[in-house]
Amino acid sequence: MKRIFIGLLTVWLFLLSPMQSFASLSVPYKTQTISTEGDNIETQTAYIPVGLFGSTSAIVNPEDIYIDNNNHVYVADSGTKTVTKFDENGRKLLEVGEGILQMPTGVFVDEEQQIYVADYTNEKAYRFSQDGELLQEYARPESPLFGTRTPYKPQKISVDKRGNLYIIGEGSTNGIIQLAQDGNFLGFFGVNRTRPSLMSIVQDTLTTDRQRSNMFLRVPPAPTNIAIDEKGLVYTVTAGTTFETVRKLNISGGNIFWPEILESSNLRDITIGPLGNFFVISSSGQITEFDSFGNILFIFGGKDDGTNRLGLFMDPTGIATDNLGRLFVTDSEQGTIQLFEPTAFAEMLHGGIALYAEGKYVESEKYWSEVLRLNSSIGLAHYAMGEAYYKQQEYEKALESFELVGSVYGYSDSFWEIRNEWMNENLALVFAILIGLFAIRASVLFIDKKKGILDPARKKWQTWKEYKLLRELLFLGKFLRHPIDSFYYIKRQRRVSVLSATILYFIFFIVYLIMKYFTGFIFRGGITFEQINFGLELITLFAPILLFIVANYLVSTINDGEGKFSDIYIGTIYSLAPIILFLIPITLMSNVLTMNEYFLYVFSMQVMVGWSLVILFIMIKEIHAFEFWETVRNILVTIFCMIIIVLVCFIVYVLMDQVIDFVTAIIQEVILRV
Repeated sequence: MKRIFIGLLTVWLFLLSPMQSFASLSVPYKTQTISTEGDNIETQTAYIPVGLFGSTSAIVNPEDIYIDNNNHVYVADSGTKTVTKFDENGRKLLEVGEGILQMPTGVFVDEEQQIYVADYTNEKAYRFSQDGELLQEYARPESPLFGTRTPYKPQKISVDKRGNLYIIGEGSTNGIIQLAQDGNFLGFFGVNRTRPSLMSIVQDTLTTDRQRSNMFLRVPPAPTNIAIDEKGLVYTVTAGTTFETVRKLNISGGNIFWPEILESSNLRDITIGPLGNFFVISSSGQITEFDSFGNILFIFGGKDDGTNRLGLFMDPTGIATDNLGRLFVTDSEQGTIQLFEPTAFAEMLHGGIALYAEGKYVESEKYWSEVLRLNSSIGLAHYAMGEAYYKQQEYEKALESFELVGSVYGYSDSFWEIRNEWMNENLALVFAILIGLFAIRASVLFIDKKKGILDPARKKWQTWKEYKLLRELLFLGKFLRHPIDSFYYIKRQRRVSVLSATILYFIFFIVYLIMKYFTGFIFRGGITFEQINFGLELITLFAPILLFIVANYLVSTINDGEGKFSDIYIGTIYSLAPIILFLIPITLMSNVLTMNEYFLYVFSMQVMVGWSLVILFIMIKEIHAFEFWETVRNILVTIFCMIIIVLVCFIVYVLMDQVIDFVTAIIQEVILRV
């Protein structure tokens, strides 16, 4: 009752002082979360260290910690060579494994209060009764499926509701060792993957299974720690890599989370919270909290600098949470267990998460609204608000929330509803306007045929077309219908000039910028306007084109190509006629499409680019007077030449950078000596 009263009083004070920043609490670390742009930002303190748990004399070198449903705390201690059981207030209740265990590094307790221990030195796992009586030993599996050379050095252990053991072993690159409760080997589960590389992809594509078996094997790292949630899903962390460091495994051992969920290469432990949220801790003392979907909620903690302040760690080895949401972190070097309690800000966010995870988006809105009032940069809160707005059919607000956090699918669903509502209200008017426009056009053409009312406009247009530059620019349209003849006119009759080509390059850049800035949110790839760099876009667009023109001229000159440099310069931009003419219409179209019509956008882009490549092929063939296979060869050699030029430029850059560093060092040395 007292605990409930204190909790209610804390929330009441929190709501009375909405501008209070819990970041100002006296903690030796900053708390971070993920912003709407996906960056780490500082936020209110989520967890505060409130003291040490248990008697310091009862704990020497804690290696692992587990908390059961009754909030009893079990600590695997390599210093005392036992597993010690405490109540929720830190009173010692039981010692397990005295005289049996040598180096207990992992502990787990099942629903029947049976205690499972992983002993690294004895190379065994043990099962004890709730009174500490030894029930069974799990030595190295004798099954031939386990392998004679497979290491068996149990470090961590977990058990599912069927009584099957999941053992994390040192060097067990085959995955988690899975044993039945009677000790029979069931197999390996959830083997880690190595990060795919270009070389590995090419290697796997070009070699057979037998050839790959004779090559150097890419050995994945072994899992570091394990936890199992209420649904029986297995979570693991892996140290020594930044690829799939945190995994949530389905029944087949496949990873549900995305590979780059957390780029930390020194993770130590993982634990599941009462709301389905989970925590991981690294050797640097950094604690990261995730929701059940793998979204980062908070990042806090840190390395102790020798000041022995609560909230920092020397050698963190384990983390666990009780059903009140408190965190327990073991520190092997300090021989302590630190206790953290969530702040009112964290409790409010957790309240929203609990309802959100159950699909109660509308009910969770009040929590998320309060969270955003205190910190409007939290991306997860905006996403949850978008879901709440969507369920309440407030699609405009949902659209804004989803766009803010870059949620393409949420944005698409909201936009589909808005578009559908607009079409229901205005479709008849749109068709009426279109029919009216066609009727007006037909009437004007009919009257013009009788009385020639458009003759003045035609004469004016013909007068404008007399200007050479305008005529050269309008020549662009001819490439869509007669590209072969058009290149003949470029080469033999000089129907276009370098000036008109240069203007088209400028227009091409303008069209490209329009595409970058005005492509619909769904097809923009999460890029915001603020992230678009004008200078970088200029280089990105024209560097490959310039490289192609130079490389093709050099290659074609060696191979007796007839085209001049100016011909290639002009022909290249005119080959891009489909892109120049159709990129803006496709860009505008992208603003009225949803994910359901995604293929229309992609197909249009593919047709446009493919059309330009075909014209480019014709340009090379006609400008240089090549046969078909000579053209193919010329293009391949041009691509190779482009690669060589890039490599040479890179080497020159590296050498110049070293020369500059060398000269700078000499100058600094002279200055110091003089």
